[in-house]
Amino acid sequence: INNVMKTTGSDSQIDPQFLSFMPASGGVGTTTLALEAAAILNRYGRKFGRSTCVVDLNFQHGSCAEYLDIEPRFHISEIENAPERLDRQLLDVMLSKHSSGLSLIAAPNQPSEMRSFKPALVVRLLDLVSAYFDYVIIDVPRIWFPWTETVLLGSNRVFVVADMTVPSVRHSKRMIEAITAKAGQQLDPKVIVNRMDNRKNVAGLNASDVEAALGATLVGSIPNNYSLVRNAVDRGVQLSELE
Repeated sequence: INNVMKTTGSDSQIDPQFLSFMPASGGVGTTTLALEAAAILNRYGRKFGRSTCVVDLNFQHGSCAEYLDIEPRFHISEIENAPERLDRQLLDVMLSKHSSGLSLIAAPNQPSEMRSFKPALVVRLLDLVSAYFDYVIIDVPRIWFPWTETVLLGSNRVFVVADMTVPSVRHSKRMIEAITAKAGQQLDPKVIVNRMDNRKNVAGLNASDVEAALGATLVGSIPNNYSLVRNAVDRGVQLSELE
């Protein structure tokens, strides 16, 4: 995020910046990190007239709208068989707005329907979003869909989110390998470890073990503050509102 802001001063013209967050395993806090990244970019970008949008691509079990306490309005059934119908006017209708000025594209949950939408729908959506927003944060599902590779290749940065458990760290390494195998040198995916305990001499898995396992792919970590995050989620507010 800091790198994005450093290269986008008030006088510079920028191309849309796409940041994708993808979980290594379940329950690692990907949605929270994606939304907080979006909140930071939104606060920064509004000073220069720039806009930020979150795209929740988990069409079956997405939580972005729930975390922000706003209504999801992206009704996919209206356009899934005709992606070309999606234009700026329809996007405005299906766009959810947060009180902070942050925009959100999220579909109402359909827990009983496991459908894999055609890549053309996702490509059309992201092409349209890129035409109207400066910063786009994408919450990517862990399951690899036919359109996942396209989304990742279209991203400026890809972050795999893990937590501080042996299975999650192992999954993150496999995910990095899979992304690299698909994208080659076009991407340099990195791992963010959430709920990190930075003490290096504790029993069991410690920070030194995580750093050794992930090596150069580890781009950063988030400390464990479960009560703060839970409070924000339950109240449907961003973490900055509780500071």
